[in-house]
Amino acid sequence: MKALTVQIGIFGRTNVGKSSLMNFITNQNTSIVSEISGTTTDVVYKQMELNPLGPITLFDTAGIDDKSVLGSARIEKTQGAFDSSDVVVLMCEAGNFSRFEENIIKEADKRKTPCIIVVSKTDLKQPEKAFLKKLKKYTKYIILFSAVSGNRDSLLNVLKKILIEVLPDNYIENYLALRSIVKKGDSVVLVMPIDLGAPRGKIIMPQVQTLRHILDLNAASYTVQDSEYSVALQNLKTLPVIAITDSQAVKQIAAKTPANIKLTTFSIIYAADKSDIVEMAKGAAVLNKLQDGDKILIAEACIHHASKDDIGRVKLPGWIREYAKKDLEVKYVSGQDYPKDIASYKVIIHCGGCTLNRKGMLARLNKAVEAEVPITNYGIAISVFHGVIEKVLEVFPEALSAYKTANDTRSQDSKLI
Repeated sequence: MKALTVQIGIFGRTNVGKSSLMNFITNQNTSIVSEISGTTTDVVYKQMELNPLGPITLFDTAGIDDKSVLGSARIEKTQGAFDSSDVVVLMCEAGNFSRFEENIIKEADKRKTPCIIVVSKTDLKQPEKAFLKKLKKYTKYIILFSAVSGNRDSLLNVLKKILIEVLPDNYIENYLALRSIVKKGDSVVLVMPIDLGAPRGKIIMPQVQTLRHILDLNAASYTVQDSEYSVALQNLKTLPVIAITDSQAVKQIAAKTPANIKLTTFSIIYAADKSDIVEMAKGAAVLNKLQDGDKILIAEACIHHASKDDIGRVKLPGWIREYAKKDLEVKYVSGQDYPKDIASYKVIIHCGGCTLNRKGMLARLNKAVEAEVPITNYGIAISVFHGVIEKVLEVFPEALSAYKTANDTRSQDSKLI
């Protein structure tokens, strides 16, 4: 899955050779190559294995200097690719490096994303020493590339060496929240209801990923539906260190969970793994003080055909109105349709983000923080609505403290009005 890979964005002017580099690395005709500027009309994705890093995803983006009729739309798509890029590859031609390229460097620096500069078409023109010296002011990672005379193995070896240096150790699992909760030999109960929203014959990604993490931690998992939860607890000879449930069943599961067993949800685990759970918990406190006319944004990262009890479109709006008992304006967006202007919203409730990597999820969270709009996620919000928020946040003490503090502050503020 794309969200679990190292994501490398290829940026540069139109016709600088981005598609040629993508095809050269993947050894496939993934992107259309043409001498006509603006051939790449949208962000093109391709996954491949690059050992020892494992799976990576390459983005081939539209040119940043596109002046065609669709140019502005293409550039907007390209700008969005910055948010999910773990590494930025900036392509230029020898002797040609100006404000277009400098803007890409600035976008990468703003997101603290490592940048590699690739000087392309070196079979036509070799870069002069003065030009290379100029590039080194921006990054020490510079690669010379020719799709005509280059050697693929040599390029991949250089690229791997750089990626290993700029990415943290154990990059994909660097933010594994369960490490602080589950130890070798522990037992964990996973509660996975099979409802209308569950894909036939499959388990949804947050559950799959959590199960894999438990295996990686050399712990034992006991997987049941919500109806068999009590039976599972009775059958286990030793108590599980934690039960992790689907958010939609959290109220029932919390009622059946003894005080000496920790409880949280898959979505809350994602809040810790993929974003900032302290900020998400703090943002949830505003749900307790909604007023008539408040606008609420429900944002989902993926696009799917909604069922009649869809959580984002149907259940959440219902729970919000039932909990707040106010006349609220609720808007739903999905996929890449994340609004630019979010300042008018009272709170954003975002999905867990299983189709986003940590970089992409943090980008959305940071936009909310910059706009001073509280943000939380499905699991945390649902736990507030069902009155079990403090129970499910016990395993994340800083997040629980942030929620309580923000909730107390908002309560005091409301008395002053």
